[in-house]
Amino acid sequence: MREMNRRYYLYFILLIFVTSVLPPAPPGYASEVPDVIFILDGSGSMAAKMGDRTKIQVAKEVMEYAVPALPKDVAVGLAAYGHHRKGDCSDMEILVTPDKGARDAVLSQIRNISPVGMTPIAAAVDLVAKAMTGSGKQNLIVLVSDGEETCHKDPCGFVKGLKDSGMKFLLHVIGFGVTANEEKQLRCLAEAGGGNYFPAGDAKGLLAALESVRKDVEAKVEQAKTKAVRASSRLGKLSVKMPEAAISSLAYLKIIRPSDNSVVKEAKDVSAIHPLPAGIYGLVLGFANSNYKAPTDVSIGESEIKGGETSEISLGAVVINMASPLGKAAWQVGLLNEETGKLYLQVESHGNDYYLMKPKAAPEGTYSLAFTYSAGKKPFIVAKGLIVKAGKKTVATLDSGIAIKKTSSGIQGWDIVPNGSNEPVLEVKRRWDNDYPLWESFPVAPGIYDILVHVTGMKEPMLAGEAIEIKKGETILFDTGL
Repeated sequence: MREMNRRYYLYFILLIFVTSVLPPAPPGYASEVPDVIFILDGSGSMAAKMGDRTKIQVAKEVMEYAVPALPKDVAVGLAAYGHHRKGDCSDMEILVTPDKGARDAVLSQIRNISPVGMTPIAAAVDLVAKAMTGSGKQNLIVLVSDGEETCHKDPCGFVKGLKDSGMKFLLHVIGFGVTANEEKQLRCLAEAGGGNYFPAGDAKGLLAALESVRKDVEAKVEQAKTKAVRASSRLGKLSVKMPEAAISSLAYLKIIRPSDNSVVKEAKDVSAIHPLPAGIYGLVLGFANSNYKAPTDVSIGESEIKGGETSEISLGAVVINMASPLGKAAWQVGLLNEETGKLYLQVESHGNDYYLMKPKAAPEGTYSLAFTYSAGKKPFIVAKGLIVKAGKKTVATLDSGIAIKKTSSGIQGWDIVPNGSNEPVLEVKRRWDNDYPLWESFPVAPGIYDILVHVTGMKEPMLAGEAIEIKKGETILFDTGL
C-alpha cells in the first residue's frame, strides 16, 4: 500500500460500504448470478520489478481492494499457475472453490503465492472452466497475467474450442505490464473466451482494470435480479407473429378466457405485444370482410400465459398467386386442413372481393385451397398439399384453367371431370335470373379432362369434350359447338 493512491483507497472503501448496504435480492435469483474465479499468474516473470516492488507484490496489494469490492451475492474463487515449480507445465491448481463467503480465503491464498514457474494459461483455463461447468451458469473467469502462454502451441484455438464445445463461461483477461506481442495473444484469448481485454501498465492500471471487471459483474447481478422479479410476476405477455403480408387480411385478434368464454381483449393491432394475467386463453383471428360485414372469426387454438414470460404463437400464411382472370367468379375462399379433414377458414366476397384473395394467416399444417362459385354451394379444391410453416409464406399458384365460349343455345351449366373419373373437379351453374357465371374463367389444375354440359330440356348432361388437356400456365377457351 505504500504507493497506492489515496484517492483510489478511499474510493474502494466507499465501494465496499455501498455494496454492503444494497437492498436484498429477490429470492430464487441466485441460480442466475455468475460465479467469479480469478486465475493469478504465479510464473517466474511476476518476480520482475515494477518500480521499487515486484509485479506480484503490486498485484497482491491491488487484489486486497478489488476482491472485497465485488458484489456480496457473488461467489468468488481463486486459481493460480507457476507458483510451485520451475519448468513444470502441470503446475496449476484451484486454490479456493467459488463461494460467497470465500473472500478472506482468496486473499489469504493470494498473499502466499510466490512466482517461480511456467505460464500454462490454456491448461489453467481448461481446469477452471471444467470445474465450473456443473453450475449451468455463465460464469466468469478473470485471468491476470504478465505474459504469454509458454506451454501450449495454440492457446487461443484451445480456448475457442472450449467455448464451441458448449462450456458456459466468459474469459476476461488483464494484461499486466506486457509487451505489444504479449498483448496481442492475451487479446486473442479474451476474444476466444467471449470476454474483454484490459491493459494495465502499473498499479493504477490494474486497479482500473479490476474496477471494470467489478462493474461488469455488478451489471450481471442486477440483470439476474431483474429476471427473478419478472419470474415472480403474475403478468405475462402474448406475442402472435406471422408473415407481414397476412396481417392485411385481419380485422382483429380476440383473446378469450375459456372459463367463462368472455373476451378479455380485442386487439386491432394483431402483431402487438399483449400483456395478460397468467392463465390459459383461447385465440381467435377476425378475418376482414368487405361492405361493412362482420369479420369471420377463426380459432387458432389456445395459449398458456406464464408470469414473467412472453408466450409466442407463430403462424404461417397462404398466399394466392392467381393468373387473371381466373377466380373472378369465386364468392367464397376456404382453407381445408388436410390432416384433420376439417375446414379451417371460409370467407365470402359479399359483393366486393377486396379481401377475398388476400394472404391468409394459418397455423402450421397442410392445407387445400377451395373456391365456391356464384350459384353453387359446393366448394372445389383448386390447390392442395400446401405446407404451411411458422413465419413462412406458402404460395398457391393458380395459372391454368378453362372457360366455355359464350353461346345462346340454352346451356344451364357445365362440369369438368378428370378423364376416366365420375367425380367433377368443377361444376358451374347459371344464376336463376341470368347466365352468370357460365362464361367466366375458372382455375383448374393441369390434367386430362372431360367436359359435360347441361342444356335446357335435357335430363342428363352431354359429353361435349373428351380427353381435353389443360397445361400448366394455360387457360383453355372451349367451344361446345352449340
